[in-house]
Amino acid sequence: MTITLVTTSFMALLLLALSYRVSKVRLATRTSIGDGGHADLQRANRVQGNFTEYVPLALILIGLLEYSRVSVYLVVGLAALLVVGRVLHAIGLSMNTDSNPFRFLGTLFTWLVLLIGALVGLLAGYGLAPITG
Repeated sequence: MTITLVTTSFMALLLLALSYRVSKVRLATRTSIGDGGHADLQRANRVQGNFTEYVPLALILIGLLEYSRVSVYLVVGLAALLVVGRVLHAIGLSMNTDSNPFRFLGTLFTWLVLLIGALVGLLAGYGLAPITG
């Protein structure tokens, strides 16, 4: 479970960075609960919230695939795609534009991890994945 451990550790550090940003904006706007109508705080909250919505399931999938002895290359590939995707997404959502390539790629990479992980997990779960061993 080394791949999942390392990936989860990277994700924990990124979550801490995103949480720090929320706290920093809260202090600057003197807002303890909610967003107080501050656009910067709304954006920081959404970056952190989006992370916490997608990353746990992706990590569970990666961990279960690793545990199920799915190809190490596939598991490493999904883990790397998740890390890169979440960093890009955080950068993109942190920008003051509604749409940009960082956000798009971050979303795409995260969705690909979930889609590929789910499909391979179903195949492996039914013993149909030729990449298991």
